Amino acid sequence: MIDRIKKKLSKLIQNRLVHHFLFWTLSFYTLVHFFALQEEVSKIDMVYTALFHISLLFGVYVNVLLLIPYLLKKEKYVLHAIAFIGLWLAVAYLNEFTFEHLSDFIAPDYFFISSYEINELLKFSIVYLGLSTLLKLSKSWFRVIEAEKKLVELKQKQSETELLALKTNIHPHFLFNNLNSLYALARKKSDETPKYILQLSDLMRYMIYESNDEYVELEKEISYITNYLELQKLRCKNKTRIQYMIEGELGAQKIAPFLMIPFIENSFKHGGLNQLERDVIDLKIRIEDEQLEMNLRNSIPKQSSKEIDPIGGFGIENVKSRLDSLYPNKHELNLSKQEDEFTVALKIDLNHEPNHQ
Repeated sequence: MIDRIKKKLSKLIQNRLVHHFLFWTLSFYTLVHFFALQEEVSKIDMVYTALFHISLLFGVYVNVLLLIPYLLKKEKYVLHAIAFIGLWLAVAYLNEFTFEHLSDFIAPDYFFISSYEINELLKFSIVYLGLSTLLKLSKSWFRVIEAEKKLVELKQKQSETELLALKTNIHPHFLFNNLNSLYALARKKSDETPKYILQLSDLMRYMIYESNDEYVELEKEISYITNYLELQKLRCKNKTRIQYMIEGELGAQKIAPFLMIPFIENSFKHGGLNQLERDVIDLKIRIEDEQLEMNLRNSIPKQSSKEIDPIGGFGIENVKSRLDSLYPNKHELNLSKQEDEFTVALKIDLNHEPNHQ
């Protein structure tokens, strides 16, 4: 019941007719007391004020319905200035004409003459025309602000959705395959089993709990990547040559999560997990002067190179979209596929204000 009342009040407040009614009611109330000859408002004061509003109504609505939308908003500034001055003069002279001639037909029971000189009527005219222009433009400005706010919200939701999609894409197969590898180690009673269990635990903690923000600590993202690589080494055993090198100071810098891992995962999917002696995964990450540079190279097996396309895929396209959204004009991404090798070159400016601020 309360929500229904709130909705009705909200619609009423946003209703344009209500806005206009309140504006002219306030105008009439203000002017009738301004024109009143005595302390108490008389009938003749109300009639005089009503007649006085004829020219004001004409000026305000010509300005709001014609001059602003068809000239000012279309950036025809010279034409608008000329038309505005013409309307300003027209309102003042229409007011004088109203009391000199129209009042005899509209209010025949009263005898009125214009109480103000033309220069005084011009002051009334400019106040109402200026006020109506400001109100109209301010309303448009608030609409722009609201539209920008909604756009920011949509972009944020898009980013959150893309991040969730990446997480969902990474989770299942990797987790179960590594659990199988850990099970095999446990059966052998390997001394390395606790180390790998701890790495998998850290990796899953980051994926589930620590990577929910739009930007995360770069140190945690790098740690997640190294854990991922070490666990992949366990799966690939010694059949794939996995090399990685991370250089530079991480400091307190931040980065959007999961921008590098889809490329790394892709390199294993199409290269490192083929279990051939010549399979190679070579990763280099360098951080210098708030710039992150990743170079990744992986081999492609000849017997299946025509059947797979390591450049595409849902995860890669998702990352491209997130890079464009979160680091506009602040990143470079180059993907290259040759006969037996696929390379990724990614550069990101870490000294970058979030796009939604």
